[in-house]
Amino acid sequence: MNPRLASSVLAAACVAATSAAHALPYTDRASIELFAGGNVATPGSIREPMNVEGPGGSTNFTRLGFDDAYRHDYTAGAEFDYNIDSHVSAFARAAWSQFDGRNHEIGALSSDSGHVPIDARFDDADSRELDVGARYTFMLGEKLRPFVGAALGAEHVSDTFATVNDTRVQLGKSDTVFQQRLETGLQYSPMRNFDLRLTAAATHVNGGNASDDPNLGLLGLDSADAGVQPHWEYPAELGAVWHF
Repeated sequence: MNPRLASSVLAAACVAATSAAHALPYTDRASIELFAGGNVATPGSIREPMNVEGPGGSTNFTRLGFDDAYRHDYTAGAEFDYNIDSHVSAFARAAWSQFDGRNHEIGALSSDSGHVPIDARFDDADSRELDVGARYTFMLGEKLRPFVGAALGAEHVSDTFATVNDTRVQLGKSDTVFQQRLETGLQYSPMRNFDLRLTAAATHVNGGNASDDPNLGLLGLDSADAGVQPHWEYPAELGAVWHF
């Protein structure tokens, strides 16, 4: 190629790139969010009520739900957003969640000698998740922007344990499971390069590895019931968003 022609083409390309950059600055394209929050609720059952007859009497197990065994302590993470246009954006998010184990009466042993409660102490657990998704933003003036979004991803859950009558029982093995997330919220822009984002989400977590612990019967479980059962989580998050 003629050097003079190549220089002209390069100069024209630089002018075009500069014009495009002025037309849509990169600050309107990419942003990073740091967020934290907690789980409003985790409905769902680990085990339904059941009765087990034994030589020493009958054991009546009450319903055992996720909220009985664990309290969602907090969630923290980061997100990268890329604006496709003024309304549609794509994002990738990573989060870490802590679940505090609870003490819970899971049932009682009834016999001729009386009624003896059965208590379980659930160990703490945690999860790590990675999602990719898309978000649609509605414009309500320059500062307020409601949005809706959806994402698909994976969640890695830790081993889960409980202690019953001084016996430690493994409920589920560490596993990586798929999850689906729906969200809505409001984004507020107090200044040009900084936003506050409030998000309410619903996340469906698929089932994970079952445990083969021989002591599962102490919890009224067997290998078919143990493990991470499919359930919903409802996190609420507050984030700080920086545009660059």
